[in-house]
Amino acid sequence: MPSGGKFILDACALLRLLQDEPGADRIDMILQGASERKHRVQIHIINLGEVIYSIGKAFGWEVAQRKREEIQLLPISIIPFSDHMFWKAVELKSKFAMSYADCFAAAAAILEDATLLTSDPEFRVVNRLVKIEHV
Repeated sequence: MPSGGKFILDACALLRLLQDEPGADRIDMILQGASERKHRVQIHIINLGEVIYSIGKAFGWEVAQRKREEIQLLPISIIPFSDHMFWKAVELKSKFAMSYADCFAAAAAILEDATLLTSDPEFRVVNRLVKIEHV
């Protein structure tokens, strides 16, 4: 692995990038590094689904489908659903007051030994388990 490290995006971080909100510049910089193979950037498929359905609810399904295609062009690897990740997320949900989808982002960061990029303050409950960078 290159020295730049590993990053996990939660839904809020990816939405910040897609909607050009505050913090988008930091995510863009990390993605630029990923395209140069300096880092590895991933998102769990559950969190990607959260992004797409949020866009679909706000702007319609056709816009969500276009955004999905745009996301596929970014240097972001999608973490598929697996039993190991599922059970880690379930364990986190049983111990912490977090949304179920956020438990997948936290589980991915723990299991991948990666920094979680988020704008969601809900992750403060797992800050002893997960490296978090607020964007």
